[in-house]
Amino acid sequence: MFYMAQEWMTLLRSLDAVVGVPLCLAGGALVYAGWRLWPAVALLSFGVVGGLIGQTVSGEMAFNLTWFGGGAVVLMIAGYLLSQFASVALAGIIGGAITMMILEVFRMTGPFMWLGAFLGFAGCGSWAFANRNRVIAIVTSFEGGVLFISGASIMVREVTWLHSFFRSMTAESPFMIGFFLLVPTAIGVLVQAADANRSSAKSAQ
Repeated sequence: MFYMAQEWMTLLRSLDAVVGVPLCLAGGALVYAGWRLWPAVALLSFGVVGGLIGQTVSGEMAFNLTWFGGGAVVLMIAGYLLSQFASVALAGIIGGAITMMILEVFRMTGPFMWLGAFLGFAGCGSWAFANRNRVIAIVTSFEGGVLFISGASIMVREVTWLHSFFRSMTAESPFMIGFFLLVPTAIGVLVQAADANRSSAKSAQ
């Protein structure tokens, strides 16, 4: 998981600052109204996850378009056919991935890591089954936060003192990256819940 995060960071460093604008806009849209965009977001999310799985299965360190594209297409088709369970599957995947990252921090690998990933997947998936709308808000807000922070990190590079400030902050405390992601995620969940409640109230009238 850390390898994938490092690959993403490497990609961001290679992009021009102007690319940060559409990333921030897309991230803001997901944070603000992700539940309205859920069908498209679910398919794209499955595509990204499938692509990462395909890349991992290829066993190559360099990016392999064939394996990435093949994995993306296969999982997008599966996501489309099982669209009713998309939120459950994505919540489980995110829960399992976060569990793996936490275990890697404590240098727990092998069977223990995979067992933890399975428990994270099962726990988050079960909770998602009973809280579909809330899970959609959390997933889309989290993904929006990742895009927004990614776009902002690209543009911050152009402002020397801001870049130095955030770089030193995250270098001294890597957990600050999690905090930066937590803020837009929390805001998105609250905003989307309020929007969904207003929409339900109008439909009931």
